[in-house]
Amino acid sequence: MKKTNLKIFALAVPFLILASCSKTQEPDTSEAVSWDATNYVLFNEFMECVPGTDFSQEALDEMIAAWRDLGLSPDLLGAWGYAPASENNTLTNREWELSWSSQEAADSAWADWMGNSDAQEWSDKYESVMRCDGENRNGFEFVFPYDPYRFGQSPEDGSFAANFIACTLNEGQGQEELTNALIAYNNWLDGLNADAVGGFYAYGVYFPVDPESEVDYWYGNFHINMDGMQTGMGLWEDTGASTKAILDSTGTCENPEIFQGQVFYDPNNPDFS
Repeated sequence: MKKTNLKIFALAVPFLILASCSKTQEPDTSEAVSWDATNYVLFNEFMECVPGTDFSQEALDEMIAAWRDLGLSPDLLGAWGYAPASENNTLTNREWELSWSSQEAADSAWADWMGNSDAQEWSDKYESVMRCDGENRNGFEFVFPYDPYRFGQSPEDGSFAANFIACTLNEGQGQEELTNALIAYNNWLDGLNADAVGGFYAYGVYFPVDPESEVDYWYGNFHINMDGMQTGMGLWEDTGASTKAILDSTGTCENPEIFQGQVFYDPNNPDFS
């Protein structure tokens, strides 16, 4: 995810965790930590991907399965693919998200990848299926401020719906105000009936590591499916007015970028497809 007309802004992540939970620590990679790593600061990257002349869902599935068979870094905590699902998106390419235990671990794994002949062979073989811009990937410090399984488990087939919302802090607003806004949103979620939500919903916050990013933070909202997204938006419109006012007073956000998501890699189920 990337914007232009950049401005200088650097936002530290740990304040969010200090205010909303009891621990701030890196995930223990001696055991697999997937995208349910609530309250940890992770390092997530996005690559833009463009389908090639041989693209199909079947070819993409084969490509991802072959990628998983290459022997992935133990510091890779998850991977997901996103296909644009709205004509109103300004992000029109596909996206590939990678989650790591740290930026240093990601950089080391990428260095190994670039020197791996099997990886190069894989890239050449599937270039006509989908080509991803790994060189210009965008890095974020990422947190789940709320239990991602509060409303149920994610779909077993790895599919989900997602939207990403770019935000900038309003004049005079900072870390404390954003923390309080997220706590207010968590409190609103606490008041929802799980049956009314209709299944899995999670949200996370992405903080760009690029100090010149014009975006201060992104919300990522993850739903069981597109119908679940519509249900969630309806609940927000019907019952979230006071909480929305707090969020709006803190930051100015753009329209959501809507995607159909798919799990590419889950270390708790490495053969997932």
